Amino acid sequence: MELDICKLSPELIGDYMYFFDNAAFTDHKEWSQCYCIHFHWRKEWDDMPEKPSRDRVAEHIKEGAIRGYLAYADGKVVGWCNVNDKQNYAALEYNVDAGLWSEDKDIKVKSVVCFLVAPAMRGQGVATRLLERACADAEAEGYAFIEGYPPPGDCDMYAAHHGTVPFFTKYGFTIHKRSEKGCIMRKYFGVS
Repeated sequence: MELDICKLSPELIGDYMYFFDNAAFTDHKEWSQCYCIHFHWRKEWDDMPEKPSRDRVAEHIKEGAIRGYLAYADGKVVGWCNVNDKQNYAALEYNVDAGLWSEDKDIKVKSVVCFLVAPAMRGQGVATRLLERACADAEAEGYAFIEGYPPPGDCDMYAAHHGTVPFFTKYGFTIHKRSEKGCIMRKYFGVS
């Protein structure tokens, strides 16, 4: 199977929305409104729940605030990986787990927070290709390392949307730190 991995851009909003509206959660409908905005959630939005996540994510894509990669097979989006500068994930600190903010808060860090693969495409290397591209671009962009935040221990496929410890380990990541809710795993590039 041939996969094309494309950086998210405003021109691809339609493909992004199609994936979330029609493919990503066909087997997990209760998550269908996520649009992968959770890690970008700002405290002030708590007082504005009436704005749908779909609208928020469209604005963020247009502004370049949401970044990542779409995976295409036969011209259709079959996967998504949310990858961005760690500073762009406000919710990591205040809403997800403050332990994910390490002593390196002032260092430029690339973060991988989510993988989504269409159910029919799981187990076919889509997440692998997304992670490989994220790592290659992070290194080319001069990041010293890239981080992932998998849950500790075994998890079902729905909790695995952050990646898993064995998955990251297979691609050269090591555990940097453990927190109550998960791990910080890093892949270093040797950039100083």
